[in-house]
Amino acid sequence: MRASKTHHAPDTDQGFTLIELAIVILIIGLLLGSLIIPLQAKIEIQRRETTTTSLEAVREALLGFAAVNRRLPCPDTDNDGLEDAGACNQEGQIPWATLGIERFDAWGRIFRYRAESNYTTAPIQDPPDTASNLTIRDRNNTALTGPNPNALAAVIFSCGGDGKPNADNDANGTPNNDASCTNPGTANAFYTQDVFVADQFDDLVIGISKNTLLNRLVSAGKWP
Repeated sequence: MRASKTHHAPDTDQGFTLIELAIVILIIGLLLGSLIIPLQAKIEIQRRETTTTSLEAVREALLGFAAVNRRLPCPDTDNDGLEDAGACNQEGQIPWATLGIERFDAWGRIFRYRAESNYTTAPIQDPPDTASNLTIRDRNNTALTGPNPNALAAVIFSCGGDGKPNADNDANGTPNNDASCTNPGTANAFYTQDVFVADQFDDLVIGISKNTLLNRLVSAGKWP
C-alpha cells in the first residue's frame, strides 16, 4: 500500500520585505515629524511668554531702583553685571548684579538695556529734562511711542530665539550675523517691536515712559 503524501499550505509568514520596512519607517517618520513641528512651536510660544514675563520683572526692578536712588541705573557695558557710570547714554546689558535680578531671557541671553541720560543722573530735575530720542516703532517705521516731551526714558529688549537684533534693534543699518544680540557701531535711538513672524522678526521690546517713571518716584516720596 502506497503511503499518502502530505501537502503543506504555502508559508506566508516570511516577515517584512525591505520595501515593506522602508514604507513602515517612512510612515513613522512622517508621524513623528507631524508631532515635532507643533511641539517646537509650543516651546517657542512658552519661551516668548516666559521672556515677556521676565521683561516685566526687569522693568519693575528698574523702577524700584529709581524709587530708591532717584534715577535709573546706567547699563552694563563691560559684562560684569554692574552699571557703568561712564556709559549712561549707551546701549548695553541690563545691570543685573546692581539690580539683583535674573539676567537671562528664555534663550539664555542677557537682556539689553538703554536709558536716556537725563534720567540716569540723580536727582532727576524738577521740572524734568524730557529731551529723549528713544523711540519704539513697528516694522513699517510707524512710531509706537510719543516724541518729546513724552518720549521714553528707557528701553529693555530681548533678541528672541535667533539672538540677532532684528529690524533695527538697534542695528543702525549694519547687519549682525553672530547672534550675540549686540550692535556693531554706534547704536541709534530707534527700537522695533512688532508681532512675531517666524524667520523674520522675533524681538521682544518694552519701554519705560517718563510718566511711569516719575509717577513711581512721586509715589515713593522721592520726587520732586
